[in-house]
Amino acid sequence: MGKITGFLEIDRRDRKYKPVPERLKSYQEFVIPLGEEGTREQAARCMDCGIPYCHNGCPVNNQIPDWNDLVYRGDWLKALKNLHSTNNFPEFTGRICPAPVRGELHAEPSGYSGHHQDHRVRHCRQGLGRRLDHPAGEPS
Repeated sequence: MGKITGFLEIDRRDRKYKPVPERLKSYQEFVIPLGEEGTREQAARCMDCGIPYCHNGCPVNNQIPDWNDLVYRGDWLKALKNLHSTNNFPEFTGRICPAPVRGELHAEPSGYSGHHQDHRVRHCRQGLGRRLDHPAGEPS
């Protein structure tokens, strides 16, 4: 899962937010995502626990270690399919999830949270540039 020593080598980073005065001028997104490299780096922090207790903390039973591993490896299509295998609305649930999984983690949180999930899902969709039901190479 991820990078075996990732949680020791990589510091936890969170997304940044646009300044409040700027947010007040529109209803646009105000969370600044980490980008692909930063997202993959944070996914690398997921430990190979043996028994992934994070599954107990996720109310929709996301396969968090598998998901983080696929994100770390840059396999966005498999990551998205993995997420959709347990969660039909990750963009929605990722927005409202209070991240109870953080209480189940052995080490400092790996950067997995509902909001990270939301941005990763959007990154998956944007990076693929097509719907999941289209074979690779076909336009959506």
